[in-house]
Amino acid sequence: MRKWMSCLCIVCLMLLTACESKPDETTPEGITELFLTSMKTGDYKKACEYAGINFDQTSYDKSAALQKKTMKESYAAMEFKVGKQKVSKKKATVDVEITNTDYLEIMNQAVYDTMKNKKDDAYTEKKFMELLKKAKKNKANVLVNYRQEKGKWVFDGSNSQLYAAMLGYLK
Repeated sequence: MRKWMSCLCIVCLMLLTACESKPDETTPEGITELFLTSMKTGDYKKACEYAGINFDQTSYDKSAALQKKTMKESYAAMEFKVGKQKVSKKKATVDVEITNTDYLEIMNQAVYDTMKNKKDDAYTEKKFMELLKKAKKNKANVLVNYRQEKGKWVFDGSNSQLYAAMLGYLK
């Protein structure tokens, strides 16, 4: 009986470990998953590394605190499903479904309310968070484009549709 329980525990641990495996950093599909997860958790530097693009720490540091906080909350609210990848020689695409609130619409409303009530950034942030919780989410399907560079998959072009979907701009 003890041996049977020990075997069962080992099998359960193996299954749990297999279920928690990290996406493959060497495939466009895996990179997309890791990029979006990093953006969702606020690790922008890591997200850029996955995408093969440079993170401008100086520009980020100079950004307004309000903008950093609200963008982070907006990305955290994002939901996504990474679809299949299509590879053709040194080019690839990954289909992604992204759902998020419209950052710009919410921020505009928060700033409008702030100005109307003659308040400060703390009020804007509070108002943004309130509106974010209530806002309707937009769903968009986008293709993430990749190219192979020195044997490694990197973003091909700006992938502007991806970034627009991440901030809920596409409907």
